[in-house]
Amino acid sequence: MTPDRHKLDVYLQSVNEQIQTTKMSSELWFRSPPPHQIRANDQFVRSLMSEGLAPSASPAISAAEQAEHRLSAVRSRYWAQATRTRDVAVHFGAADHASLNEYFTLDAGRSGEAARGRARRTVARSTPADYLLRSIDRLAAATDADPAAACRKSMRMLARDWPRLVLACQAPPDSVLPASRVLREFYRSTARGDPSRNGPKYTPHGSPGHGPPVLLTEVEAREMATSYMLGRLPFTDREYRLAAKLAAMPRLQSALLAVQLHLTASSAEPLARLVAGSGTPRVLLPFTEAFVDRFRYSSAERIDLRPNPKLITVLCNNVVPAIAGELLRREARAADLDSDSIQAGVIAARRRHIYEITIALFNRTDTLPPGMVVLSGFSRRVCPAAVPFSEFLEEWLPYYFDRLS
Repeated sequence: MTPDRHKLDVYLQSVNEQIQTTKMSSELWFRSPPPHQIRANDQFVRSLMSEGLAPSASPAISAAEQAEHRLSAVRSRYWAQATRTRDVAVHFGAADHASLNEYFTLDAGRSGEAARGRARRTVARSTPADYLLRSIDRLAAATDADPAAACRKSMRMLARDWPRLVLACQAPPDSVLPASRVLREFYRSTARGDPSRNGPKYTPHGSPGHGPPVLLTEVEAREMATSYMLGRLPFTDREYRLAAKLAAMPRLQSALLAVQLHLTASSAEPLARLVAGSGTPRVLLPFTEAFVDRFRYSSAERIDLRPNPKLITVLCNNVVPAIAGELLRREARAADLDSDSIQAGVIAARRRHIYEITIALFNRTDTLPPGMVVLSGFSRRVCPAAVPFSEFLEEWLPYYFDRLS
């Protein structure tokens, strides 16, 4: 594949070394690309992922290492590679830990119960986030759904009905519309059942409609972003407690490391072809969560990919709790962990929507007062590597767990 250089250049205008994701662009920088550009960028990156993540059918850990059950050899090999690019990995989201063990940590604050309680304690009354949380609570009570599922459905409804809600709240001409008023209307509409029956069809990336600008403060925008993150936090306190025990097991740790070493080694050749076809190493920026370039993407002639240990922490917080959930469903303990439960957990993680979230599109403009941003619509974000990476994990994580005992 020869990547389209124009599409790459357009992509790098909004997603690059500094603004590393569309979500970060909206929620941290308040610089959301327009919906048509988001769609084009997503399509472009998915094509890169399908070409670049092409793991080989051969294991990355030698038969000798497997036969000797050398967990320490896998750890040493991984850490030797990761430490050579630690500063690059930190730039792309890894914690700056001094030891490998520190990356095998779980944040119990990511459980659905903990996140819901924290949001309720910190969100101010009658703000956009408050009305969103109330809508989520109402939907959860009405459908007996867990908070994460209720949040995802609430955000789908809000994105679908946004143009209608803005028009329903329309202020006098040449005036602005507070986001809290629109979210309050959404909250009220949830009491009347599904508000979409007479509204426009849902469009995946939202629509600003033709109403007045919808404004909120930067503080309110960040509160709202924190609140809808509930949709990506489907695991319970109990699952996190068991997951912490699993993540401390040397055998599972080594299997996770071996998986990432395998992914890095076997993707090197197809990624080198992407660089050669595009003429720039920056075509590799969408892959930084898995591996980073030792030469900081400075030369198309010098590429040396090393594992980014950020991925280990991401797996500990998102996939290991799903594995724990499968053990709990079977009324099993940490000591009962086996390759079948690992495979079931990887599949369950996908089913529990850890790879997707609907975000708000925030923008700061020169015409707005300081500290104010526009909320123009919504975008459903799906990890572009979700399918190839999840399938790879489903095959190889049980494999290495069985052999690195």
